Amino acid sequence: MFQYGRYLLISSSREKSLPANLQGAWSQDFYTPWSGGFWHNINVQMNYWGSMSTNLAECFEAYIGFFEAYLPIAQQHATDYVRKHNPSQLNKGDDNGWIIGTGANAYYIPSAGGHSGPGTGGFTAKLLVDYYQFTQDQEYLEEVAYPAMLSLSKFYSKVLVPHDDLLLVEPSASPEQTATPEQAEGMPGHMKGNNYITAGCTFDQGFVWESFSDTLAMADTLGSEDPFLDTIREQITQLDPILIGADGQIKEYREENHYSDIGQERHRHISHLCPLYPGTLINSEHADWMQAASKTLNLRGNKTTGWALAHRMNCRARLGEGDQAHEAYQRFIIERTATNLWALHPPFQIDGSLGTMAGVAEMLLQSHDDAIKILPALPKAWNTGHFDGLVARGNFVISAKWKDGQATELSILSRSGGECRIAYPGIGKAIVTDSSGDEIKVTRDGKDRIIFASIAAETYSLKSIQ
Repeated sequence: MFQYGRYLLISSSREKSLPANLQGAWSQDFYTPWSGGFWHNINVQMNYWGSMSTNLAECFEAYIGFFEAYLPIAQQHATDYVRKHNPSQLNKGDDNGWIIGTGANAYYIPSAGGHSGPGTGGFTAKLLVDYYQFTQDQEYLEEVAYPAMLSLSKFYSKVLVPHDDLLLVEPSASPEQTATPEQAEGMPGHMKGNNYITAGCTFDQGFVWESFSDTLAMADTLGSEDPFLDTIREQITQLDPILIGADGQIKEYREENHYSDIGQERHRHISHLCPLYPGTLINSEHADWMQAASKTLNLRGNKTTGWALAHRMNCRARLGEGDQAHEAYQRFIIERTATNLWALHPPFQIDGSLGTMAGVAEMLLQSHDDAIKILPALPKAWNTGHFDGLVARGNFVISAKWKDGQATELSILSRSGGECRIAYPGIGKAIVTDSSGDEIKVTRDGKDRIIFASIAAETYSLKSIQ
């Protein structure tokens, strides 16, 4: 199933092609479901979540080309959006950033709004950031990624609205979540059709935080001194993006108290957990947020669509809950997979196949949290095994063997050089050698982490891990 996902991505997203759409490159119908489009409130992102970690970064180049092609339209959408929602912040030139909404296709690029808030732009931009972090392509950083992130941050800076001491996205919506009039009664938001529109939902606040944070990190890498950076350095402290409710859940909406006070309790989207995955805001430094994210997944449940199971699988992996991630994977295969291994929404959508491919990689290797974590969410069912050629941020290619749940050997190819940080229980005792068999100097940060300087194109071996 994992390797088939890689095949599907290779087949659907090639140099100078359109990106993989909802059906990849296949459809039984002349008119494909949902226009065969690029849906930017999770689906097109899920198509590419695993491209970098499974050593297929070149497959994402199709989306980079698509982004560069639609950017002028996205910039005009940003200007129109600011003019409509926060006209006092409008720059009468062209420097209002860019934004994209949900239902794009090869012929149409929407603006943000409706049932999904402007967090769709940050959701998309996370892929642009990941491509740099995994490939370390400096030319791409300078010419594409950093300008894109700086521009998006300018847009977000203009649509944040003061609410006492906070800055909230307004209007704001959690993708495709619906509410009843009874749920909305007495709440500060309002209904637009079946959708609840409010200020500062977690999806939007989280992706503003992610975009600001990534912009600042890239600026530091490049030594940029753009004066606008001081604005987002201040604004990022006023976002308050993650709140925990009375039931121990991550709130989807700021005004909710108990879980599902607003919205469907078993909804397929878990947009308020995007700061956990694919975002990085909810991480091991915030144990309370991690616990609340786990509780939210328990409350949401696994009775859902194919792609939604894939998102749950990745979130469980980020939490280090290997058995729960494996359970979601099993359910996906049993309940939401056709006989040819295509994923069923239903109908057929390729995002589930590609999303679970990413989930397998996330269970075996993570690199978003200040170190490369080996086997961070290994389920009991995978007690003994190996993987070869997964990629970590920093452009490190990792291979590993384990037996009885314990890593026995690691191999690390450093494709770009630079500092390598490896985290695994007991790895502080490991011996690291280069391709000549010479032991290299390492810094042992406690018993569970080592750090060493790597040379580009050199391969390192780790043994005696315990």
